[in-house]
Parts: sequence; C-alpha cells; structure tokens
Amino acid sequence: MRIIPLLVLATGLLITAPTPVLADHKMPKNLTANGPWKTNLQYMTGSVRGDLSVNDRGRKLAIDQAGVPTLIEVKGNLRAYFQWAPTADDTIRFFDHIGYSDLKNGRWSKPEIITIDFDERRPHTYPFDPTVVALESGGYRLYFTRNQQRRAGPSNKMTIGSAYSKDGINFAIEPGERLKLEDRRINDCAVVFFNGLWHLIAPNHDRMGQGYYATSKDGLTFERQDNLQMNGGAWLGNMIAHNDAVFFFGTGFTLKTRDFKTWERVQRNRMADPGVAIFDAKVHVLAVGM
Repeated sequence: MRIIPLLVLATGLLITAPTPVLADHKMPKNLTANGPWKTNLQYMTGSVRGDLSVNDRGRKLAIDQAGVPTLIEVKGNLRAYFQWAPTADDTIRFFDHIGYSDLKNGRWSKPEIITIDFDERRPHTYPFDPTVVALESGGYRLYFTRNQQRRAGPSNKMTIGSAYSKDGINFAIEPGERLKLEDRRINDCAVVFFNGLWHLIAPNHDRMGQGYYATSKDGLTFERQDNLQMNGGAWLGNMIAHNDAVFFFGTGFTLKTRDFKTWERVQRNRMADPGVAIFDAKVHVLAVGM
C-alpha cells in the first residue's frame, strides 16, 4: 500500500511521492488522512499527430479510490491496471489490491482485481505499483514494486519484480528480482520495448528530476545505466514507443527520446503519475487526481 505525502513543484503541480507501508490489504484506521483511498484516476485523450500533445485540462473522472495507473491493449480493448483502495462495504475486501478496468463504449468498466500467486505468509511482499507490457511471444508481463521488510519507513528496501500472465488477469510471479539497488529503494517503474531492448525507468524519490535507468535483452535481467536527469518534473509515469521514438509521460513533463541519452521536453503537463497508451488512433491517458 502507498501513503501519499505532499510534494509541490515550481509548476504548481501537486506531486505524489510514495511512502510505503505494508501491503497487507488492511483498511487504515484513519480514513481522513491522505492515502490512495482519497485519490482517483482522471481520463483524457489527445492526438497521435506530432508529439502526442494531450489537453490535461479536459480530464474526466474515470475510476475512484485508485492510483498508479498503467494502460495497455488487451484482447482488442483498452485496459487500465492500477492500485485500488476501495472502502465501500461491498468492495473493502479488495482494499489495496491491483485492480483493472476496461474502456468500453467510452466508459470505464467496474473495477475487478487480478489474481497473483504471492506468498500469503508474507503479506508485506504483495505486489503493488503495477506496470503491464505485452510480450511478442504472447501473454503479458506485470512489473511491480514489493517490500523486502515488514517494517515501513525510509529504511525499508523496495525492489522491482515481475509476473507473467497468458490472459492478463491471472498472474504467476517470476523468480528473482528484475532490479534491486544496494543502497536505496526503487519503485514506481515504467517499462517499454524499443530498438531490441527493454528499457526500465524509475524515479529517484529522494532527488527531484533524477531517474534510475536500466536495460535488458529479455525483460528479466536488467543492467543499470547512467541515471537520467530532467528538471521541472519527476520520472514518475509511463512511456510508449511511437514513430521511432519513445515518449515518457511523467509528472510535470512529457519527454521524447530516440536513444535514451538525449531527451526533449515536448510538453509541460499538470498530470501526476500518468499511464498512457495509443489505442484506436488516439492517445489515452489516466492520471492521478485528488
């Protein structure tokens, strides 16, 4: 589960920077405090022409009590995966699970949850912060964050793991870690396949504007590369490949690159932790709102 303290950029955008607690699915005692049960996902679209500009002021409420969205096409439908924190009597059993919703006829469906074979004896290891990608060989890979310790706080080490699914609903955790930092935590990753490699980016929550960057040939074993730096936002969001380039929809900015070395800011945005996909000749975005 993720509790959300406040972090304000010079742009005036409210940024969510996660402080982890245990992913034990227990509803917090104080629902008046800030947390994922107080956020929602807001939907907006844009044109695929040019640099994928999105009107972030034309957003509409899509999914309540949710955060950390990622978007992907699944079986001909646009699907959102997200961290879901419902508190209603009929859905509280799904509190702090990974949920999903499909866009059908212009409306987002009622959220449901994925299944995943985590060790129930170690509830703090339940996956969170989902990012889902389609595999060329078929099926889907879920990249996620997990706690390494029961105790919450800055000293709690977090790593990136993964799980595989044939249908996009039932996931099996893959052995090992996809990325682990020796001296600090890593979470909230974005992943894309581009020019024969898998590229993973995650924000350094302790240093605004810096992102961790790693590459992999198989999507499982990642090798650290030089950190990324771009002022005016955070590497908290998702990325897509389009027209021989990669677009990173981050928190406060949208960036473009062709080599992951040189980045161009193509739009300043007022989006927090957005998920993005191109579907049905449009750019679709879900971003976190309060």
